[in-house]
Amino acid sequence: MVRRRFLDLRFLHEPGGPLQLGVTIPKKVGNAVRRNRLRRRIREFARLQPHDVFTGDVVVHCRPGAAELAGGTLWQELDGLWTALRRHSP
Repeated sequence: MVRRRFLDLRFLHEPGGPLQLGVTIPKKVGNAVRRNRLRRRIREFARLQPHDVFTGDVVVHCRPGAAELAGGTLWQELDGLWTALRRHSP
């Protein structure tokens, strides 16, 4: 598990499998509109990343305050998580 201020990343490496992304956002983060917008932004970031770096299951968990992050700040948080994920990949 890798933690940032507003996001956590949990992963399970499965050699030879595809990258599968899950996003969990509790109701404390905001209403349904904010949670869905945040989910779309996280999926878009993951879509743009190279998928050959890590194979397995990845879950991004958001904490309160994540929905208020500006676009660039959210991408920096996610980039830090993906960098740590690359370090943990065999």
